[in-house]
Amino acid sequence: MVSVYRLKAMDPIYIRFSGIQDQQYLEDVIDENGEIKLLHIDQPIKAAGLTTTQLEDKIKDLYIDGGIYISVSVVVTMTAKTYYVQGEVKAPGQFPLTSGTTLLQAIASARGYTEFADKKKVRILRSGTSTEKNMKDIEKNPALDVKIEAGDVVNVPPTWY
Repeated sequence: MVSVYRLKAMDPIYIRFSGIQDQQYLEDVIDENGEIKLLHIDQPIKAAGLTTTQLEDKIKDLYIDGGIYISVSVVVTMTAKTYYVQGEVKAPGQFPLTSGTTLLQAIASARGYTEFADKKKVRILRSGTSTEKNMKDIEKNPALDVKIEAGDVVNVPPTWY
């Protein structure tokens, strides 16, 4: 059974409009409240929890029912999702997120640890919160590994002697 992806906070989206003059596209990230702002619409609209098709219909209805446009076509797509690895890794940077990417895989994508890495205090920064993970424990017991989400920042701190 195929599950349908529902948008959530921090998802990057691209909205393409046709049939109107003043706005051809909008590239945005759904905010922490699960909302986006649209041109000519006073209130932010809830996008989190909807599929891209449901969001297309909602935007089209707001513009047409609100008398802003007589006719408008709307296409919503998700842009590439990424995560970041920084600190004591050999190749820090931004990486494309694939389904099921874990913390161990994220660090491996950054070519592993430098010799100065503190593997016991790796932090995941997600939506304003920070979680500390002991990678030595995760390496011994891969069942403790956690999934990485779009926008996550993995920080590998240096050891202090």
